[in-house]
Amino acid sequence: MKIFKLLAIAVVAMLSFSSCDQHECEDFDYDHSADLVGTWTCLQENFAEALVIKADGSVTSTGVAFGEYWENVEGKIEIKNGKATMTFEDHDNYEGHFDIIPGVAFSIYNDKERRFTYNYCANDLSDEIVGMWVCNDAPAGADNDMAIISYANDGSTTFTGILPNKDGYMLNVNTTYNVVGDLMFKKNAVQGTSDSHKYISTRLTYAPNGTGAGDIMVYKHYNGTVETSSSYLRVKSNLELAGNKYDYSSTYVSNVDGLDQEIDFMGFKFNFAEMDGVRLDKMLKTLLFSVEFPDSEHIKYSCMIKSDSVASVIAPIVVEGNKMTILLSSVYSGYRDIDLYAFQDADNCQLHIYMPTYSFENFFGNMQVLMMTQMGQLDANDENAVKAVYDNIANAVRSVNVSFVMEKPSNTKAL
Repeated sequence: MKIFKLLAIAVVAMLSFSSCDQHECEDFDYDHSADLVGTWTCLQENFAEALVIKADGSVTSTGVAFGEYWENVEGKIEIKNGKATMTFEDHDNYEGHFDIIPGVAFSIYNDKERRFTYNYCANDLSDEIVGMWVCNDAPAGADNDMAIISYANDGSTTFTGILPNKDGYMLNVNTTYNVVGDLMFKKNAVQGTSDSHKYISTRLTYAPNGTGAGDIMVYKHYNGTVETSSSYLRVKSNLELAGNKYDYSSTYVSNVDGLDQEIDFMGFKFNFAEMDGVRLDKMLKTLLFSVEFPDSEHIKYSCMIKSDSVASVIAPIVVEGNKMTILLSSVYSGYRDIDLYAFQDADNCQLHIYMPTYSFENFFGNMQVLMMTQMGQLDANDENAVKAVYDNIANAVRSVNVSFVMEKPSNTKAL
C-alpha cells in the first residue's frame, strides 16, 4: 500500500461513517476477516489503489500515487483494538483507525486526519473492458473532443482521436492498461508527460445495454483537483456494412484552425478560423447527407443539391478493421481517395465516421466537385479547375478533426 506518498496532502473522506458513544459501539475483539474478503478500491486526488483481500488477511495491492505505478504487491492486513495495520513486502506500511460498513466500504485514518476510503467492488470489469469504445459523452468543456479506444486481452490498448486539453490528433497510439475490480490503471501515451502523470487511474462504471445503442462504460478520474467523467459506447472492432443505410445525425469537431476569411463551401459560407461545427452540422442536415452500402465492397453517398435534385456517387471501398479507404479515383480521375475510420454500435444502428484533416479536405473536396459538376458550375474535364476546388479547401483549413454520427432511419430496413 503506497499511502505514505500522500503524507503531504489532506484527503477528505469519500464516505461518512456513523458515530456513537465509545463505550456503546467499540468492539475491539470483533473479527472482521470475513467482512474484508473481496476487492476494494480507492480513487482520490493523486492516489488510486485496488486491494484484493483473502480470508486469511493476505492482501494484494495494485495502484498509482503521483504517477508511480505498482502492481500485485503482496502484504497482510490485521484489525486489532479498532485499528488496521497493513504491512507489505516492499516495506510500504500503514497503520490507522478502522471503520467498516460490511459489503459497502471501509476507511483507514490516522490522528492527522488523513483518511482513505475503499469501496467494495462486487464485479471485476477486466473482461468487460475488452473491445472497442467510442466517446459518447465528453467531460464538460470538452464537448467536441472525440476519442476511440480499443482494449485487448493482453493488456494493450490503442487510442485514436483528440484528448481533452491537448492539441493535435492522435492516430492509433499504443500503450498498456490493467483493470482490477472497477479501477483501470493506464500508462499515459502522451509524449512529454511529467513524472506525476505517467500513469492514469480511472474508476469504471459498466452499464450493459445502457442505451438503445448498446453497452456504456463511464470513466471517472481526477484532472488535477477536479473530478471529471465521460462515457463510452461499445462499438464493433470489425465493420458489418453490407445492406446498411445511414442518415446524417450530428457532428463533433475539434482542433480547428484555418484561414480567417469566409469561403464558399458547398453553397455555405465558412470561416475555419472561427468554425465550431454548428455551420457544418446545419449544412449536412440541409443537404440531407446520407451513406449506404449496397454490398461490403462499395459505398454510395448522397446529398440534396436542389429541392428536386440529388447528387450521389458509388465507389469501391477497402476495409481493414475499422479503417475504410474510399477509392473515388477509380470512378473519376479528378476525385481523390479518402482514408477514414468507421465504427458501428452493437446493432449496426449507428455509424461513426472519423476524419483527420487530410481526409476532411479530400472528402468535402470530392463533394464540392460532385455538386458543382451536376449543377453545371464545373467542367469535370478541366483538370486545373478541379484542382482549384481542392486547393481552395486545403488553403482555408490548417487543421480539423471531424466525427460524424450517422443513424439508420427508423423506418428503413436493411437494403
